[in-house]
Amino acid sequence: MSTWKTLLTNVASNAEEKFDQLSDRLRQRLGSDRPLLIIPYNGYATAEHLTLRARVLQDQGTHTATDHDSRWDNLLNTYRHIGSREVAHAIIRAQLGEYTADFTANDEGYVTIQLPLDQTSEVFSTWLEVQLSLVDESLAEPVTAVGRALNLPTTAEFGVISDIDDTVLQSSATNYLRAAQLMFLHNARTRLPFAGVAALYQALSADGRNPIFYVSSSPWNLYELLTDFFDFQGLPAGPLFLKDYGITADQFISSGHSKHKLTQIEEILAAYPHLPFVLMGDSGQKDPEIYAEVVAKYPDRIRAIYIRDASADQRDLEVKAISEQLTADNIPTLFAPDSLSIAHHAASLGLIPVESIASVWIEEQKSTGEQGGRGAGETH
Repeated sequence: MSTWKTLLTNVASNAEEKFDQLSDRLRQRLGSDRPLLIIPYNGYATAEHLTLRARVLQDQGTHTATDHDSRWDNLLNTYRHIGSREVAHAIIRAQLGEYTADFTANDEGYVTIQLPLDQTSEVFSTWLEVQLSLVDESLAEPVTAVGRALNLPTTAEFGVISDIDDTVLQSSATNYLRAAQLMFLHNARTRLPFAGVAALYQALSADGRNPIFYVSSSPWNLYELLTDFFDFQGLPAGPLFLKDYGITADQFISSGHSKHKLTQIEEILAAYPHLPFVLMGDSGQKDPEIYAEVVAKYPDRIRAIYIRDASADQRDLEVKAISEQLTADNIPTLFAPDSLSIAHHAASLGLIPVESIASVWIEEQKSTGEQGGRGAGETH
């Protein structure tokens, strides 16, 4: 890191830390402390250990989305998610079976929990549950949560690593004004998936046999909104790898989009060294370039790559060139206009049953009709 950037990062980090400390003292003096929460993020398990992340926050009064929420309700709820107040250095006790260990959160309230799996009898479950609790004698009431970690089925044939924005969720990520409108004025029930994507991902998942990992540059503050969206739309549950946009002494705001995504993909590949993967992304940002870099480093790990068309014509030429090169390198790659095209290609490779194509087609037709019925002002 250059000298000026190091200086700027240190100044910003110190300023943020001082502001947080001052805010905490002020709230304590005014008696306005809010209840605390542990927000667990879906993790994953290997043969040796379980890994999941969590964050300790003050309760900002967020609520689960409903069909009756107004745009003002959505704006306020999203603001509360994004404006969350972290609790630095909190101690979380994690229990899996008979095994218990304590972990300390960092300055931003995040904690990474790793537990060995050879001391529990629950390793045959698809999802392992970890009991989490805050270790703080000053608490009037216990603060607890249940974390979940995906345990790879022994019958898994491959895994899926998928982007979220403009791959699963209509986000207009390259149009910042439109993306902000979608984020702030809509919720998990009014945001739209791409037509047919739920049926496609269910087919790839094969009733949970093949794990799906979601990797995105969206902030961790939106985790609950995204998981609510997945649940409401019928998308397979899976671990999420999102991004911390905080300022620390080591980074100014955060690492770049490409570096973050590549790092998370490499973590997943390292966790399951014998499992091949299908990569799902879009052409709006840098997914094609990132996936090409993954193939260059791990050529024997990738079964197929699917890039959803979410870009203008000039960008399309670049993506087509990358796709053609990957295909020439024996990595089946499709630059696809829709979920149905992906389904046909995936079926030809044996990634999904041929019968699943009909399910994707039916869902596409249904989604297209519903979105058209809402009108242009309500669909995006």
